[in-house]
Amino acid sequence: MNGTGENPTRGGVVSEWNAEARAAFRKAPAIGRHNLHERPEFSDAALAALIDRHPRELTDFCTMGDDPSDNDSWRGGDPGNYSGAELLDAVRKGRLWINLRRAMSGDAAYSPLFEAMFADLKRLNPGYRTLNAESGILISSPTAQVFIHSDPSETILWHVRGRKRIRLYPARPPFVEDAHLEAILHKEIAEDLPYHAWYEDHCAVVDLEPGMFVSWPLHGPHRVQNLEGMNVSVTCEIVTPESMLRNGVLYQNGFMRRRFGIAPRTSSTQGVQAYVKLALSRIAKAMAPKNRPMPRSERTFDVDPDAPTGFRDRNAA
Repeated sequence: MNGTGENPTRGGVVSEWNAEARAAFRKAPAIGRHNLHERPEFSDAALAALIDRHPRELTDFCTMGDDPSDNDSWRGGDPGNYSGAELLDAVRKGRLWINLRRAMSGDAAYSPLFEAMFADLKRLNPGYRTLNAESGILISSPTAQVFIHSDPSETILWHVRGRKRIRLYPARPPFVEDAHLEAILHKEIAEDLPYHAWYEDHCAVVDLEPGMFVSWPLHGPHRVQNLEGMNVSVTCEIVTPESMLRNGVLYQNGFMRRRFGIAPRTSSTQGVQAYVKLALSRIAKAMAPKNRPMPRSERTFDVDPDAPTGFRDRNAA
């Protein structure tokens, strides 16, 4: 998985992407290099200004526990009226995770970088086709972690500041089951998956330094552990024809199971039946309740830059 030392690219955001990475892209973990960490858009001042102007309804403030199997310790909080600079200060000394959803793809100062990233990916990977892509910015504390989970979309993580370790598990049972993916797509559960210590015998481990990016196969389970410093990363969530078909089949299988008690015989994406399920899934989604709260979306703490953890629990004495 060595993505360095060969075939540097010309200009743009991606600076290295070799033949090995190109062959692995979307099939296995693939590593490349970029130059986002050299851009002024990721300075403290620029990030603080972004936090100040980014819509709060598109911003998540979370914390978590130490145990990698304790998914339930992941919870949301309220940033209050603190400025971007004060929130960055809370992140540096606390145990917080901020997700500025769609910041890269929606903010005028960052969208040119987002467009350049995908122009590079398409140029360097002939035939790569995307139907939709969103990109956000993650800012997290030196001790933060993200528990094992599976994203519904294809995902690329571009690391900009700090050091973090990502563990990538096989995109197959028992690490991720169709039942998990159906529940995620139907918004019955968050994207978390069960974790067992023996999973570590089966994962690829990538230590990310500023200027590295990594991609992995659709639905591949992964977990992230920060190692040093305030971490800043860019995450891309991508819809491709392949992911749309796979998720459509899974969604429709889940719909049949939940609505009619029918256990579908296959989740294959091959043949006419897969495209029939995709079409039916669109009808089923149109029938689904609107504005249903996401699992674990309640806020249980308030950000406090003066607190040792960067926040105070609402139920604290």
